[in-house]
Amino acid sequence: MPRRLPKTSPSYPAVRDKAEQPMSDVREIVERLGLTGEAEAALHVALLRELAQGQPVTIERLAKSLSWAKGQVVLVLGKLPGGTIEYDCEGRLIGYGITLHETPHAFVVNDQPLYTWCALDALMFPTVIGECAQVQSRCPHTNKPVTLTVTPQEVISLQPEDAVISLVSVAAEGNIRSAFCCDVLFFASRQAGEAWYRDKPHTDIVNVQEGFELGQRIARLMLDSARSHSHDG
Repeated sequence: MPRRLPKTSPSYPAVRDKAEQPMSDVREIVERLGLTGEAEAALHVALLRELAQGQPVTIERLAKSLSWAKGQVVLVLGKLPGGTIEYDCEGRLIGYGITLHETPHAFVVNDQPLYTWCALDALMFPTVIGECAQVQSRCPHTNKPVTLTVTPQEVISLQPEDAVISLVSVAAEGNIRSAFCCDVLFFASRQAGEAWYRDKPHTDIVNVQEGFELGQRIARLMLDSARSHSHDG
């Protein structure tokens, strides 16, 4: 039977404070993803669900999934911060947190090989797309594999069991990938994570369950905003 991770105490903060600077503020992450508006959140949710099918997404296909006019999709895409959407050479959408481009974080959904931009994405996007994902990454310090199954409700089958993830403050400059995602990684142990980030300020190491709970908070914000847009429309 798959081993489930214990939930953290409700009084224990999912993200700790270090050096008087908040770590991985949920609102800041959402803002840097360009999800401050309901339409942007609705587009992101729809695009993630389309990308989870494993194929590039055309503007027309995304418009159909949203029941929007093509022009509205183009307008909302144009409002997003630069670098938050990946396109292929034909102008099709291939990444926005979940990506068809290979990254260190493999993310398999219904046998479709996908990837995520960072460890936190791999923990939160199963909730957004409503699917289970088999996740495999590699500890950058020890080169040991880190594997887990993430459902919309929980993390199961984590190996090694004491694996952790790194969380960082969102940098002031750059898009969300360079300002945050590139430093949000899986590690085989807390010792490995702390060794990797020994000389980097404003980095915190949390267990995978804590990372999952942070991801749930972001996912709920996205989904609630997307539903509000749907109701208003």
